[in-house]
This record gives sequence, structure tokens and C-alpha cells, in this order.
Amino acid sequence: MFSKRSKRIFLDHASGTPISESVKRAMNRFGTSVNPGGIYKEAVAAKVTLETSRRDIAALFGALPDEIVFVPGATEANNLAIMGTVKAWQDNHPDEIPHIITTAIEHASVLEPFCELDREGAEVDYLPVDREGRINPRELRNLIKPNTVLVSIAYANGEIGSVEDMRSIAKSIRHARKEQGSAYPVFHTDAVQATLYLADLDVRRLGVDLMTISGAKVYGPKKSAVLYLKRGTTIIPITFGGNQESTYWPGTEDVANIVGLAVALDEARSRQEQESDRLVAVKDYAITWIQDHLSGVTINTPQEGEVLPHIVNLSIDGIDHEELVIRLDAKGIAASVKSACKSGEEGDSHVIRAIAKGDRPTGSIRFSMGRTTTRQDIDRVVKELEGIVDEMNNTYKKYY
Repeated sequence: MFSKRSKRIFLDHASGTPISESVKRAMNRFGTSVNPGGIYKEAVAAKVTLETSRRDIAALFGALPDEIVFVPGATEANNLAIMGTVKAWQDNHPDEIPHIITTAIEHASVLEPFCELDREGAEVDYLPVDREGRINPRELRNLIKPNTVLVSIAYANGEIGSVEDMRSIAKSIRHARKEQGSAYPVFHTDAVQATLYLADLDVRRLGVDLMTISGAKVYGPKKSAVLYLKRGTTIIPITFGGNQESTYWPGTEDVANIVGLAVALDEARSRQEQESDRLVAVKDYAITWIQDHLSGVTINTPQEGEVLPHIVNLSIDGIDHEELVIRLDAKGIAASVKSACKSGEEGDSHVIRAIAKGDRPTGSIRFSMGRTTTRQDIDRVVKELEGIVDEMNNTYKKYY
């Protein structure tokens, strides 16, 4: 058991980041959230603050203010993007079947809406990925048909850290639109994991129509997110009530959370290059130490091409990875076995299964680092990991 005086090492930042002190201060300065829909003084001030935050966030991503829709979280944003796009198309094509495309390694908040639409009769294609978790844009182009309504592909994967070639994907979609003389398919990306660390998040250069961003992954408030909705892109609301957020997400805006989100995103983008470079060095150090000290290790995080700098995902032969995470927790180290949104489900990660191609272990453990992670932390993690794996192997030999 780790000493109570020992620093607890948190290595699950891909699941959620702590709120930064600057975000806390900004939210505290704003004070109690007031309904910005009123016409009294405090409400008008709240509305001004809301719209200022909208403009500030839009500027960070090369968007227009009216292209920013505030929603309570990334799951809600992904559902609105996917379901809202398909439902709008169905309203105008009542006798046709929509076709939608995603990948085999998306987050649950993308895969589940696709499953629901499949149950409702939509045609669904799941693009395969290579061993590094990336699609082939040519395979995407071959799947697009006249009734293809939506392509949803995450910019970066939060389990293994792979990054997609967004411009090539957007190019394939533009060519399909031109050939078909259509505004479809719409291109949506879940950029939740990309926001902290990838340099290019300009929506025009990326060529996306819809993009999801979350405060929970950028040291901002947990229940805060943005859906970028390009002008001219047609979606319809999937929840109903008031006229807030141009009716796309009805309900009183939480202005304090939105202020915190704006500050967190500004801070994230200003620190992106420096923090990415720092974490690349820490990650490389971790991978080298793990490979040097443990046998039977497969590094699932891509070693080539663009990769998120803070994720190390690995599999160890013959080890129960859930037990490994529990034992690490007892030593004061927090890690994960799969995306937190899928952690209650049995079985190995669908992402690792997709890249393993059936010929290697699909159990895995993910270490995702953050602003407080140091090389000294990695030294302790690898030492504890080595000892725990030896203990587990000896136990298995004893009983089996």
C-alpha cells in the first residue's frame, strides 16, 4: 500500500481533467449564474457575457459567433450533430433510407446514436482502421453513395492516441459532393481529445461542417461543451423547449460554466505547443522505460505519424488488465482499462479489438498524462508496474 504522504499520481486525464485555477477564478468572479433570457439589468449583463464568450470561442477555431452552439456536454453535442443531421435529411427525403458512415473506434457517444439509427432502419457502414487506428480515406470515398447523409470521424482517438488525416477525409467528402451535385454528406468530427494538443483546429482548414469540443477534457467545467455548426448546414433539434441557442439546444444557458469553458479553451490553445512538446518527451521516456523493464508488452499507441502526446496504451501478455489497474490504484496510481464511458461494460476495449486484427491480446491499460505529470512520476509508475506484474505472474504460476 502506498504511503499517505506519497503523491497520488493521476494518469487518467483522457477521461477528464481537473478544473484549472484560472477557470475557477473566472467562474467565481462571474458569481451565481443568472438566466440570460431576462430583460432586467443582471440578465442583460449575463447575456452580454454569454455572447462575449461565444465570440471568443469562435475566434479560437476560425468560426463565426453564430456557428457556436452551447450544449451541456460532449455526449449531447455528438447526439445533436448525428441525430439532428439525419432527422433533418429524413424530413426532406421521407421515402428514402439514409446512409451514414463512421469508424469502428469511435467514442460511445458517437457509436450509440449510430446504433440507434441502425435500429430505426438507416444503412450504417463502419470504416475499418489499420493497426495504428487510422482509416484509409480512399476506402471512405468508395463507401459514399447518393444517399450518404453523414460521415462522423473523430479527429483523435482517446484510447490509443491516433490522429486522423482530417484534410484528406474532408477532400474525399468534397469530391463526393461535387460529383453528386449535393450538399451531402455532412462531415462531423468529435474533436474532444484533440483540443488540448493538436495545432490545427481551424474549422475552415479542417473542412468540417460540425465539430464537438468539451470543457471536461481541457481543464474546464465538466458540464460544458460546444457544437460548431457551419452556416448552411441543416440540422434540427432533438430536444424541445425554449428558443435558447437558436432552438438547437433549448434550456437556460449556464453562463458561469460557459465563461469557464471560454477561459479553459483560451488557456489550452495558448499552451498547446509548449505542453505538447513537454508531454512528448515524458511519453517517450515512459515507453522506453516500460519496454526496457517489462517483457511481453505490446505498445498500442502509434509510434509513427501524428499522435496525441499524452497517451500510452499497452497490453501485457497473460495479465488481467482490470486487476492490474486495481493493484496500481492501491499503490496510489490512477489509470484506466478503456474509455470511462465504456468502463462499466464487460470485455476488452472495442478500440483495441479493432487494431489487434484478431492476432494479439486485446486487454489493455491506458496511462493518459496531464499538466502535472513529470518524469519522476513515470519512474515510480514503472517501478510499481514492474513489481505488480511480477506478483501477478507468480500468483498465476502458483495456482495455474
